[in-house]
Amino acid sequence: MRRWNDRMLKTKMFISFSIVSLFIVGITCIIFYYKNTSDVKNQTFSLSKIIAKQFSEMIDLYMQNIEELSLSISIDPAIQSNLFDFSKATNPIEKETIGYKLNPVLFNFSYPKSYVQSISIYTLDGHGYHYTKVVNQPKQAEVFTAEELRNFTEVLSSKPFLLMPSKEERTFGSQSEIVVSFIHKITKIPTQTIIGFVNVNINVNAFKMVLANKKANDSDNTMHVLIVSDEGQVIFENGNNRTGFSQSDFDSVIFKKSSPEGELNWQDRLYLYTYEKSAYTGWNTVILIPKDVFLLKQKRIQDIVVIVGIITMLLIAAVSYLLSYQITLPLNNLMRKMSRVELGDFSQRMEYAGNNEIGRLSRMYNLMLDSISRLIHEVYESKLAEKNAQLSALHAQINPHFLYNTLNIMKSISRLRGVEEVAEISESLASLFQYSMKNLHQPVSLWEEIDHINNYFNIQQHRFGNRLDLRCDIPNDILQASILKLTIQPLIENAVNHGLRRMKSGGCITIQTAKNNELLTITVTDNGEGMTDAKRAQLSKALDISNVHNQFMDISQGVGLINIHQRIQLFYGKQYGLNLWSKPGGGTMVTLVVPFITVQQEEGGIAQ
Repeated sequence: MRRWNDRMLKTKMFISFSIVSLFIVGITCIIFYYKNTSDVKNQTFSLSKIIAKQFSEMIDLYMQNIEELSLSISIDPAIQSNLFDFSKATNPIEKETIGYKLNPVLFNFSYPKSYVQSISIYTLDGHGYHYTKVVNQPKQAEVFTAEELRNFTEVLSSKPFLLMPSKEERTFGSQSEIVVSFIHKITKIPTQTIIGFVNVNINVNAFKMVLANKKANDSDNTMHVLIVSDEGQVIFENGNNRTGFSQSDFDSVIFKKSSPEGELNWQDRLYLYTYEKSAYTGWNTVILIPKDVFLLKQKRIQDIVVIVGIITMLLIAAVSYLLSYQITLPLNNLMRKMSRVELGDFSQRMEYAGNNEIGRLSRMYNLMLDSISRLIHEVYESKLAEKNAQLSALHAQINPHFLYNTLNIMKSISRLRGVEEVAEISESLASLFQYSMKNLHQPVSLWEEIDHINNYFNIQQHRFGNRLDLRCDIPNDILQASILKLTIQPLIENAVNHGLRRMKSGGCITIQTAKNNELLTITVTDNGEGMTDAKRAQLSKALDISNVHNQFMDISQGVGLINIHQRIQLFYGKQYGLNLWSKPGGGTMVTLVVPFITVQQEEGGIAQ
């Protein structure tokens, strides 16, 4: 039967370890898969953002060069002079002659710039002068109308330049190039009035050169780069010379979304997109990554996670079986030992000598049994000491009760006979006995203890007259502090009987209190004869070595102080108690330290 239980325990441990471990591995693999997939997607978006930003900045640099070129053209003295001559010309021949003069000037501006396809100068009345790098190109038929030029005047009054949508420009024969028109105003110097416009046509093949340099370092052949206007017109697409002439080539809805990244369907294929809008040109640089490429990376991650998960599960199953086997034997031994302890046999000890967890558990089990045996012994002795103290207190109450009744009779007879002094002494003495008889083991407020001390000192003043004086330096907020009954009054009594008994006058006892870090310190000081160093050292040593089980000591060692010290430690703990200081002829100071706890007066007694 026991062997069957051992097998059941081993099987349960193996199954439990395996299920928990496999569950953890499964959850870990799932989390790793989704986290890694998310990281790959985020990295793809981050890389696309960087490429889009860099490519957009490079396009901005190109357009800034074009702006500088157009500005140079607009302020060139030859351009200014010929446009001024045009405004004075009255016949078509003179106007055509101006075109021949402008041709070499425009050649000088366009020749060093490989990305400039052609340059055109327009007057306000719609007359145009054109220069192109293509030899034998037919005369350009398409010019801007007067209405378009008026619109240019209005727009360029608030903007530095104007970009027109991409269009085809004929080169050789049936060949053509895609260009973008950059339009800048020409102002008269120095009046700054608009006298014409310069139109620079930019070959979009220049954008391909920028993209080729960036792709060599930052991406692969699957990435698509587009420059798209806010209306959705594709101005440039890598790998395609034919860029859009339709206003619906690209879904412009994505430019209105709050996030610059996401997924879209373009040309019947799913893409991950990221775009960067240029504040300079107003164009959007869009980076497209085919989603099937991303899914291929996701499939590779999935395969790796599955393989690693299977291998990990097999290893965990093997380790779980070996671990359950190694734990079973010492655990069964521990269970048998604990069954004997349950029956009351505390002599059972484990003899497992390993340094692993079972070995530490065995040692802790042995230490626990030692601690239980020691605590049983100490609790038994503590309860016995408490009972002895209660019996002693009950025995001490017998005589005070009889004397209390007798003193009340004496007080009544003294009042009837007119002996007021005897009546006062009897009343104070009766209050002393009444205070001593009730609830000796319960704490009281400090003001009750002080009131008891005043009754005691009232009797002593009838005995000694003006030879003694009692001073109390106690703040009002400390009077409600909790203190054990009859812990201060014996200190006053010791000061009267031992410290001040030989003084003829000037004897003084001072009670001071202080609160510090949740501790209440009560100091009783007298200016009496003090103690010899030997006696003080003997009494201090007796206080240090006293404990709640050492109830009986020689009277010469100060049984009153030791009794108070033991009562405080029994009630509050060993870190509290009395401290003593004295020197011959310099008086004695006894310090009492207890935790600061306030009490509140309630019906039927004091409640902490």
